[in-house]
Amino acid sequence: MKTELLQRRLINCSAYDMNIHSPLTSNNGWKISIQGKNLGDSIFLYERLSSFLIDNNIPFKVATINRYELRGTNKEQSFKSMTIYCPDGYDFSLLCEEVYLKIIDYKGWRDIKTPNGYIHYAGGLFTRNDRDANGVYIPAKNVQ
Repeated sequence: MKTELLQRRLINCSAYDMNIHSPLTSNNGWKISIQGKNLGDSIFLYERLSSFLIDNNIPFKVATINRYELRGTNKEQSFKSMTIYCPDGYDFSLLCEEVYLKIIDYKGWRDIKTPNGYIHYAGGLFTRNDRDANGVYIPAKNVQ
């Protein structure tokens, strides 16, 4: 997708995120959150990662302008530029490393605190498992 088209979609979307679905399930709860500050970060991440993620049927979402506009009401959520969901059966450590190596020079995450409930992996990557042993969703407690 050309940068101009992507930018228009991220600006005109009524949702907080543009979701890219996959035929694979991701019920294991593992996800990567990549932090950022603005639409430029969303575009950078999409352009660097989308081909790899789509080619490997890895579901993800990228933040629209609406997510960044949450800054005044839900600060922690407003910094989630991209979320990547680990497909069932995919090695999560390998996924983290593959993603990180594609954005090793990404700087948009700097000066953003680690999101509540997440662990800093490297660079802008923060990880968490949002399922308990029974597969029940565990929400992160948001800090305003």
